[in-house]
Amino acid sequence: MHDAVIALANQMDAAGRLNEESMSRLTLACDLVKSGRAPLLVTCGWDYRDDSDLVIADVMAEWAMRHLGMDASHILTEPQSRDTVGDAVFTKRSLANRFGWNSILVVTSAYHVERTKEIFAFVYGRPVDVRGAPGPDDTALAMSEARSLAAFRSTFAGVAPGDDEAIYTRLRTAHPFYNGEVYPALAELAG
Repeated sequence: MHDAVIALANQMDAAGRLNEESMSRLTLACDLVKSGRAPLLVTCGWDYRDDSDLVIADVMAEWAMRHLGMDASHILTEPQSRDTVGDAVFTKRSLANRFGWNSILVVTSAYHVERTKEIFAFVYGRPVDVRGAPGPDDTALAMSEARSLAAFRSTFAGVAPGDDEAIYTRLRTAHPFYNGEVYPALAELAG
C-alpha cells in the first residue's frame, strides 16, 4: 500500500475540459485509490493558461469527485507545479514531507513513465512507483522525452538526490519554467 497516488496532469482547455491524456491518467489514479492501493489522490498543476484562471489540479480534483466517484476528503491538490520536475518537487515539499509519506505511486501516461521515474526518484531520494495510463505513443513523443530528460539531467547536475533545499534552489534558479525565462519566476519560499 502507498500513502498517496499522485496523478500528473497533461492539458485542459480554457473552459476546464480535460484532454484525453489528462482523463486517462486521472481515471487510472482514481481506480488505484478506489481499489485500496492508497487512501489519497493528489492532483497536480497550476493555472498555466493565459485565457483562463483555472488551476488544472483543481479541475482534476473536481472531475474526480463529480465523475469518478472520489470523495473530497480523499483528495489533495498541489497547484504550484508547472511540469514533471515541479510535480515531484512540490508534492514532496508541500505534502510528503509534511505528512511523513514513505511511499507514493505516481500515475502518468505510458510514454512518460521512465522519465517520471527518474525525476521522482531523484527528487524523493529513493525509488518511486510509477504507472502508465494509456495515451499517445509515437517517435516524436519519444524524442521529446529524451530531450526533456537530458535537460533535466543537465539542470540538476551536481545536486545530490533527495537534497530538498539544493533541488529547490536549482529549480528556482536554473529551470526555465521557474526562473523567469519562460514563465514568471518563483518567489523564494521558506521551508
